[in-house]
Amino acid sequence: METLQITAYIAAAFAVIMFGLTLNVSMYRVKLGAAQGDMAKYPFQDGGDERLKHRIRAFGNFIEYTPFCIIMLGLLELNNAPATMVWGLGIAFLLGRLSHAFGMLSNPYNPIMRILGMFTTYAILLVPAIWIFL
Repeated sequence: METLQITAYIAAAFAVIMFGLTLNVSMYRVKLGAAQGDMAKYPFQDGGDERLKHRIRAFGNFIEYTPFCIIMLGLLELNNAPATMVWGLGIAFLLGRLSHAFGMLSNPYNPIMRILGMFTTYAILLVPAIWIFL
């Protein structure tokens, strides 16, 4: 039976990042609610708060792209791609997602870091697909 040891380590690192991003949203919701005397005021929406919008989108973007990119890394590993390739793409993806989150969460907003993170993500979608096709 094949094991996806590299992909498992990379996915575990992403789980830690995801926890941090979700905690970042949740704690800010609590902070905003406490400041306005209504802890339940921000359970679903952003209430027009720009910082909360950025936190929600940083988490949302992470959730939108990370699962499929991890699947692509796993498919590379299952198709006997060189371990250095899987590690390299996984680490690049990790750095790209951190860059994107930093760009979204920095104050003031940092579009260069966000753009760098998105281009890295695009590469992680395309490079494995091309390698698998070839």
